[in-house]
Amino acid sequence: MRQSRPPLARMQHIDRELRNHSYPNCSRIALHFEVCSKSIQRDIDFMRDMLHAPIEYDPAKKGYFYRKSWTFEPSSFLNKEEVEALAATSRVLAQYQGTPYYEEISRAIEKLMQYMPVSCSGNGLFDIYSFDNPVPAFSVDQENFALIEQAVRNRWKVAINYKSPSRQVVNERIVHPYRLHYDQAGGTWYLIGYCEYRKAFRTFAISRILTLVLTEEHFTIPESFSIGEYLAKAFLQTVGPASYDITVRFTPYQSQWIRERRWHPTQKIQEHEDGSLTLNLNVGALDAVKRWIMHYGAQAEVLEPKELRDMIREEVRKMNEMYLEKKEHAG
Repeated sequence: MRQSRPPLARMQHIDRELRNHSYPNCSRIALHFEVCSKSIQRDIDFMRDMLHAPIEYDPAKKGYFYRKSWTFEPSSFLNKEEVEALAATSRVLAQYQGTPYYEEISRAIEKLMQYMPVSCSGNGLFDIYSFDNPVPAFSVDQENFALIEQAVRNRWKVAINYKSPSRQVVNERIVHPYRLHYDQAGGTWYLIGYCEYRKAFRTFAISRILTLVLTEEHFTIPESFSIGEYLAKAFLQTVGPASYDITVRFTPYQSQWIRERRWHPTQKIQEHEDGSLTLNLNVGALDAVKRWIMHYGAQAEVLEPKELRDMIREEVRKMNEMYLEKKEHAG
């Protein structure tokens, strides 16, 4: 009967054999578990190198032995809380199945957990904490994702056919890929880089890249470019051609929730005696700010800039016409 077990079970067996002074060797243990000798050698190396087990080999007896007394503690390089956190991470990560790197990260955690005691399941943490399910990630073409990663690593330009979200047209573009960026709030992967078509830095949703080809033509990232500064100018993952000082006043009712969150790295809040507040931001995406503000309806008023105020006024006018037309049609 096949006796294959996870590495922890095999190491426990090795420990018992060593304590019994039976001088086990890789071939004998491998035969017992019906695995290859190299697997057993890796187990012994792990015990010796990571757990600091005083294991030595006796050529005369053709087997291993403990040079001195030692207590087998497979999780000795992690404390109990760290092992529980690792186990809990595995359960939280399961919610991201289907996203890039899920399989690789899961396998890495699984390999580590094989060396941990069964009692450390991580369930203790879930008796204390609960986690809201994240927004499901938009599906991305795994082949495109892998090609983009390769291009970022090698600094190769890519040729893409990209479907613009605003005009719903497809354009061919040559892009210098700088960074893969994941927006956890929206569950979307983005490619940040320089667009030769627009002659500016741009953010591309990977789900909107229809085709992608590596050119193997090298590019250089300008020293003046900072990914941190670029993302700081973004609002809802949108970056405009210029920066704007945004001033929005929220009613006392809505201010209760606005002050509880950090909406942007540049935000400043001014409190008012009536319970309302004024929110100041410096961002470069008026369209994105407009969509966000309109979410609050009459609970938010744009004070500055005039351009944004006019954009919202025009949107309200169109909505007013739309609903008036429907009302008249219904009558």
